[in-house]
Amino acid sequence: MMNSKTHALTLGLLVALGMSGTVLAQSQTEAEAKAAATIDAEVAVDEAHAARTDAQIAQEAAKAAAAVRDAGAVTAEGAATAAATAHEAHEASIGAQVATGQAQEAANEALGAKTGAVDGDNPVAAAAEAQKAAKEAISASDEAADASMKAQLAAEATVQATAAAPEPAAVPVPAAAPMADASAQPQVTSSPADSVVGDYKIDFATLDANSDGNLSRGEVKSNATLTMEFRAVDHDRNGRLSKDELKGWM
Repeated sequence: MMNSKTHALTLGLLVALGMSGTVLAQSQTEAEAKAAATIDAEVAVDEAHAARTDAQIAQEAAKAAAAVRDAGAVTAEGAATAAATAHEAHEASIGAQVATGQAQEAANEALGAKTGAVDGDNPVAAAAEAQKAAKEAISASDEAADASMKAQLAAEATVQATAAAPEPAAVPVPAAAPMADASAQPQVTSSPADSVVGDYKIDFATLDANSDGNLSRGEVKSNATLTMEFRAVDHDRNGRLSKDELKGWM
């Protein structure tokens, strides 16, 4: 049976063990917080460096666009477009510089938070600040990259605008000739030798000079159309045209 002295010693041992466990748990959390703060600070610094590089590229693109604009363009329209695109490159360059400043500020905050996590009394809170600053640095670096790309595209557009050739002049389309009056113009048609064209009226008796009931080539030569179609009308190919053969033609 535990006496009062034994009970007191046991209670004291349990309290000591509990306190040592708490200290051990806190020590592990602080170590993890310090490591995390260090990593976040490094990330923030790297993002600030990347943003600075993008800002420099944007500045160079804006300067190049301005130089191309000032050199002149082939056309007035190209000059106006070049002025607009060169301005876009300049604005994008400014945006990249602003974003770079924000990234650098966030990197400085992350470095300060890292120091607080390593040397301060509350590493966990300092690590949270470092993480927040790293996220801000990443966001600002992304903005700098976007602005740099816009500046480069605007510079390329400036070059294209100044070199653009003038639009070719429109070729006037001649007015259509007035429709000819079919009744006033002779119509010339062509057809195979063995075809019959049209429906005509002739005086058979007048053409039949020898009154033999047939028309020879000589007898029809006064009719130019029948002369031209003689072979087509002469179905039996006997060199003469009968009234029956002419029925399909007259």
